[in-house]
Amino acid sequence: MASVATIQDPKTVKFANMSLTWWDDHFLWYKQGCVVLCDSEQNHLCYVFYKTDPYREYMHIHNIFTPLIGRRKGYAHSLLDMIFILAAEQNVKRFKLTSISSSLDFYLALGFVYWGVNSVGDYYCDLPVPNDGIDSLKDMVQDSTIQTLIGRKFESILSKVEGNAAGLSTSQTLVHDRDMLKLGKNYMLGTLIAMKVA
Repeated sequence: MASVATIQDPKTVKFANMSLTWWDDHFLWYKQGCVVLCDSEQNHLCYVFYKTDPYREYMHIHNIFTPLIGRRKGYAHSLLDMIFILAAEQNVKRFKLTSISSSLDFYLALGFVYWGVNSVGDYYCDLPVPNDGIDSLKDMVQDSTIQTLIGRKFESILSKVEGNAAGLSTSQTLVHDRDMLKLGKNYMLGTLIAMKVA
């Protein structure tokens, strides 16, 4: 919390404070803090708020951010890779995250796919944990069938995304339509709905 107070970029500060408050409201700091990537001098470079459920069914990635001064240096990638390797070592089965439009480029480069948008219009991802860290995610997605990627979670995934795109505001719809061009085959809602119909 002290290191977040030293961040200079107003947008990052706003997102950091939102993340801190949300985490405190939902999980309480005395139970679990966030995970921070540090350099050799213990300067904080990147933060991720994530939690694995007690049954190791899911790793939930809630927020990740890098202060503006440290972006484009691979810090978020390194931190994500560490938590994904840890999840694989702990035999965590799946992971979830939601992405806002401005973060899609980062996640698409890593091979993330999305099943649709959730109730607030964020892109929803729910996939098996790759065996060899974040860099193996893209190959896992490309080499797996849709059924493998969904596993036994069809109903829960569908419930998170079905019908939400139709309820977006006018401004959200404009962003969504633009994002569809970027996402291409990495946006899986059509496949999900087709499976429901079949």
